[in-house]
Amino acid sequence: MNMRKSMLAMSTLAVAAVAVAGLPRVIRTTTLSPQVKQPTIERRTMPAARPVLAPRAAQGTLQAAFSIQGASSQQTVWSENFDTGAAGWTLGRDGENYFGWELKKSTDSHAYSVIDPDDAQSLFIVGPYQTWRRNIAHATSTAIDVPANGALHAHVGYSQNMNDYAVLTITASTDDFATSTTLWSSDQETGEVSWRWHALELPLDGLAGQTVQLRFTYGPGLKDAFGTGGYMADFYVDGLRVTGVDEIDHIDVKTGEQVQFVDLSRGDVTAWQWTLDGGTPATSSDPAPTVYYTRDGNYDVALTVTDAQGKTSTVTKPGFVRVTGDAPVARILPPATFRYDETHLPMVCPLVPVQYADASSGFPTQWQWNFTATDPATSTEQAPTVAYHHMYEQSVTLDVANEHGASRDSIGVSVEYEGYISNLLPEDYPVTYDLDGEGTFPGCNRMKINAYGERFGKPSRPILVYGALVFFETASAQALTDQIANIGVHLYTSKDGLPDQRRESMWWRVVDLYTNTSTTLRGTMFEFDPQVVDEEFFITVDGIPEWNDSCDVSFAMAALRDHDNTAYMQVRDQWRPVAGYFDRERSHTSFYIMPLVAHSVITLLPVGTDEVELPAQGGQVEQQIFSLFGYDLPETGVDWLRFEGAPNDITLDTLRVTCDPLPAGMTSREAIVTFTDRIQASSIQVRFVQRAGQTPLRGDVNGDGVVDIVDVNTIINVMLGKTVRDEVRAASDVTGDGQVDIVDANLVINLMLGKASSGI
Repeated sequence: MNMRKSMLAMSTLAVAAVAVAGLPRVIRTTTLSPQVKQPTIERRTMPAARPVLAPRAAQGTLQAAFSIQGASSQQTVWSENFDTGAAGWTLGRDGENYFGWELKKSTDSHAYSVIDPDDAQSLFIVGPYQTWRRNIAHATSTAIDVPANGALHAHVGYSQNMNDYAVLTITASTDDFATSTTLWSSDQETGEVSWRWHALELPLDGLAGQTVQLRFTYGPGLKDAFGTGGYMADFYVDGLRVTGVDEIDHIDVKTGEQVQFVDLSRGDVTAWQWTLDGGTPATSSDPAPTVYYTRDGNYDVALTVTDAQGKTSTVTKPGFVRVTGDAPVARILPPATFRYDETHLPMVCPLVPVQYADASSGFPTQWQWNFTATDPATSTEQAPTVAYHHMYEQSVTLDVANEHGASRDSIGVSVEYEGYISNLLPEDYPVTYDLDGEGTFPGCNRMKINAYGERFGKPSRPILVYGALVFFETASAQALTDQIANIGVHLYTSKDGLPDQRRESMWWRVVDLYTNTSTTLRGTMFEFDPQVVDEEFFITVDGIPEWNDSCDVSFAMAALRDHDNTAYMQVRDQWRPVAGYFDRERSHTSFYIMPLVAHSVITLLPVGTDEVELPAQGGQVEQQIFSLFGYDLPETGVDWLRFEGAPNDITLDTLRVTCDPLPAGMTSREAIVTFTDRIQASSIQVRFVQRAGQTPLRGDVNGDGVVDIVDVNTIINVMLGKTVRDEVRAASDVTGDGQVDIVDANLVINLMLGKASSGI
């Protein structure tokens, strides 16, 4: 079967709706809005204030010393939780008294008591909701002496959804805010955007040994072009601490846990050299390196510091880091994470090598892989490479172990050349969500969500993307401008996990979209000029009209789940994941967007062949080659090696390779030739080698370098007893079955006619 032609034929279906069997009708669920549910956060006890730690002297005798940044080494030098008021604080405001900082009792649902039940009240910004009453408000602390390696710890409660309307900024100043240093602002935070407490730990670099004041400023949001101040956002502040770092004797950590070392050396240090036995990395020249450990044990740490005069000082702490691990939890990472739509299993390329990865936690030390339909079928490598010689559903099992225990993971994969792909899990079902009077998600809305994107991981081998199905649930519009609105579907590259550069596009008008029937969800095909993709990519949807009473356009997504988000949206022209925007517990999803793809496959057969031996006497050999998209004969780069004939127009072909005799006195020669498929996506390098003393060309009974009628006559003479020389009799047994008969003669005739390969 010509699979390349079949793939191209499939792409011509672009203008037709495609119904995917087994998909239920979309369910429209109720009310989806940005989440304001208060999360449960562990209780923490505020430590008592300690005497100020004096900063290390900048001058004097050089003396190496170090510690780690963390709870075990922290010494609190100042704290404030506002339980007894805000003595010493200046709670100011600019302009009229519309906005100001106040203390809020713990009866409020956002109060700090959610984190600490013993806490009485928090600092809170209050003010009216009218936009014309926007104001800027400050809360300024008392004076604080900053120790060496100081850090500010704070809890700030707010919703990132409100950053467009108001932003909170934390600054520090040594001169009553004639000048200041920005430590943090609410628009810097990432992750889930619904209201929650943000636990901050902000380094006070450059402020050691100085007296500072802290200021919390409630000001204009990101979309406030006038800078007149914030409104609508509710910020809570509590649990403030300034800490320093003291020396400790040792630290206990788990494998994989990050440890940040800090320099506490005295003197004018200009260079650092850390030796971190057992750590990753094992050495560092950073002042404050971050390290993790993968194996149990007690590990030494040494620090050598150097000053401007070249003097050095070294401190070594034997067994400073005590590491304890856990039993591993096995997890297989397949060569590609997107799924073949017919099975909802990860889709893997056949015939050519693909690589699996170990995604287990707990740092295993032993691996045992078992595969079906691969070569090899087993492996003890951490990241094995295999090639599938059978298609369809196959299984993979990984057993991992370390000194603490063992674990197993098993998955299925679909080995396919081509088909529709998605990120939908077997348990997913299609839905759309009502946005509580603001439209539909995903679809028409008034929340400034103007585009949607589905992220697809790197394929196991390069693929050709022909287009994508999008499963629209509704496509109704009364106004002509909405009816003829162009809905665009685009192929984008990915950068930092977000859509980057547009590669290809297609548009359909709203009135041309297919929607679901009463029993089946139907897809509209957006056809592309086929594009080669070998990295993570996005399929995006845009151009959906803004929601109004007479326009409703929406497409399907998977019901919200608690893992594996692949869906993204563009909110006010900024791309962000859907996860965390509407719900904190079940916030992940995938869109019903299904690209049509085909793997680029080119290989010699049997799979894994990368060297072809040529007869020293010269002559012709045959070699099978498979290429889904065809190939062209390359230049050999030498005059003694030639390819005869032309490639056929099917996926499986036979290369006919002719070589001249190896020159006398030469022991070997070779040519490395690169074969590339016709879409320039995949290639293979083949080494053609000719060596002296090689076995003569099979079927060349008389050893003259060609297979011809003379060889057939020689075999017949051996059969009739007319030739009795041992070397001739041995060469005449072409099949190697121990006897010379008509089978050998027929095989030589087939070799002459090109009906058999010299390697068979």
